[in-house]
Amino acid sequence: MPTVRVGDINIYYEDHGRGEPILLIAGWGTDLSCWQFQIPEFSAKYRVIAFDNRGAGRTDAPDKPYSMRMMADDAVALLDALGIGKAHILGMSMGGSIAQEIAIGYPERIRGLILAAATAAPGECPLLMHALAAWTAAMKEGVDPKTMARIQLPYVVTGRFFEQPEMVALFVDTMAANPCQPKAYACQRQTEASAGQDTRARLKQIAAPTLVLVGREDIMLPVGQSEELAVLIPGAKLIVLEVGAHGFFIEIAENFNRGVLDFLGHIG
Repeated sequence: MPTVRVGDINIYYEDHGRGEPILLIAGWGTDLSCWQFQIPEFSAKYRVIAFDNRGAGRTDAPDKPYSMRMMADDAVALLDALGIGKAHILGMSMGGSIAQEIAIGYPERIRGLILAAATAAPGECPLLMHALAAWTAAMKEGVDPKTMARIQLPYVVTGRFFEQPEMVALFVDTMAANPCQPKAYACQRQTEASAGQDTRARLKQIAAPTLVLVGREDIMLPVGQSEELAVLIPGAKLIVLEVGAHGFFIEIAENFNRGVLDFLGHIG
């Protein structure tokens, strides 16, 4: 398994394809397997680097305070270790918070920035913070992975998804079979980092071409959060996919992928 030592942790990553590099940054509690519908398509044209954040998957999970800047530093150090100077950065949900910190703190490292189902201030999104706290509590109480998947599913997909029982079963079974189940204490550390994040006063510093992408039916981080990002980031483009929820990169992967690839194609 490919790992690289970065500061105080070993980061697990995968490297696919050739071309301009694009770094995929996953959301809260998830590992790089969440990108199963993006990696094959993106890697046909780009070099795709996907990795597990601090506290998730096969990457180390020290039990000490995390911050979004810390996890941004992890991601940039991974690029350094791979000899990548500049990359497109795609961050999903919490990954979007990490991506914002990269764009602000390391502007010279970004070709293009994609913020998917993201926000500038997670701590001010009540349903998001309630859900993360509830899920973490369930983990601490020993709820089994299949039940956890069933609990989380209504928050991340649309009602139409439940009209396809075979897809629901596939999602739940896939989540339950993942050998890299989230660790409650590490998820708590990621939640605390999210709660302390607020980039609103600094977003004007972002100079990279930016796409803000969101699903109209996202209840975790509603459209207004993405609209705020698009207003505060100079020159940002906003795309609202009409039928997507928070997990739109899975549920409507084709539309999500098209939006990302069209954006990247236009900025070169």
